Amino acid sequence: MEIDGFQQLDLEKSVPSKKTTPKRIIHFVDGDIMEEYSTEEEEEEEKEEQSTNATLDPSKLSWGPYLRFWAGRIASTSFSTCEFLGGRFAVFFGLTQPKYQYVLNEYYRIQNKKSDNESEGNGSKTQAAEVPNEKCHLEAGDREYGTIQQDTAEAISQ
Repeated sequence: MEIDGFQQLDLEKSVPSKKTTPKRIIHFVDGDIMEEYSTEEEEEEEKEEQSTNATLDPSKLSWGPYLRFWAGRIASTSFSTCEFLGGRFAVFFGLTQPKYQYVLNEYYRIQNKKSDNESEGNGSKTQAAEVPNEKCHLEAGDREYGTIQQDTAEAISQ
């Protein structure tokens, strides 16, 4: 057993220990400290970003790629700025609200009032519509619903 323990100590010494520094340290009011470490995936992504940024050093580019780099940067910055300002102007001028919603609401109110008046005058058993595009709903056993009553009337006459 001592041999295994001795060999284990040698292995621990031979493997270089990688010290990981915390990505973020959070200090709480009650005195607790929480250390947040980055994962291997995040570290790989950071290395990839650093390698792409290192290859895009504009001072080391020739004229063609240099101009293409700055044209792309100007285009992306301009697009981002226009998108941001466009959203702000839309909110400021009220373009995010429906333009003629009050007219639609009035139309649906008038349609519901007409259907209520017609149903009171005819004495039919219609129900008020919950969906604004529907005028009324008929009950399943009503005469106006379908051919149920017509089929029974034809059977009786025969």
